[in-house]
Amino acid sequence: MARLFCLSALPARDGGIGTLSEKTQHRILKYTFEPDDTPHEIPYLGSVADIKNGEGIIEIQTRSFGNLVPKLEKFLSESRVTVVYPLPREKVLHTVDPETGTIGKGRKSPKKCKVYDAFWELYRIRRFLLHPDFRLILAFFDVDEYRKKTNRHRHGSERVERIPTRFCEMVTLTGKEDYARVFLPADLPEPFTVQMYAKAAGIAPRYASLGISLLLSLGVLTRAGKEGRAYLYHQL
Repeated sequence: MARLFCLSALPARDGGIGTLSEKTQHRILKYTFEPDDTPHEIPYLGSVADIKNGEGIIEIQTRSFGNLVPKLEKFLSESRVTVVYPLPREKVLHTVDPETGTIGKGRKSPKKCKVYDAFWELYRIRRFLLHPDFRLILAFFDVDEYRKKTNRHRHGSERVERIPTRFCEMVTLTGKEDYARVFLPADLPEPFTVQMYAKAAGIAPRYASLGISLLLSLGVLTRAGKEGRAYLYHQL
């Protein structure tokens, strides 16, 4: 994949921001990975594959990887499967007036996703990650995010649409070596604790703990005793 599929080239759909049955981000990514829509939304083994072409099956999954489990159980028995997880590198936030639909001026979000932001979702499908026919792609994009004002959400707004504007980077993982290369910081000491990992990765300890659990399940890490009350880990 060299460049993002142009939004203006998407087949027309009725409705405005937040009214589409299929989110724009999902549609753009489908056309980015397979510009021909003939192999889109293909019934297969009692489910529907986002893309089924000569390379196998491609699933674009923006969140809730737990919902992928039944599909992966079926699809991997018959086909190669690539799961694409889009992550926003730079995000511009726009507020949508719920009554008029007016879109406010955008402002940049200070948060930028890292590879470690994938831990929560990957842990849910960890038993499939080393399957010989499974491939994971972490796709980093710049996005415009549209949020609608609401009293139901603690932040005062809820996301209704996310539209990729620029492709930044694609990180492909197919085996233990890839997971070690991507998720173990270069300056991580050996052995290390959860706190050491959190500091080296620049993430919160709870994310570090989950990431270490994931890497333990993949055989990338093993426990190496204790330092006081903290477990020590090292790379296999």
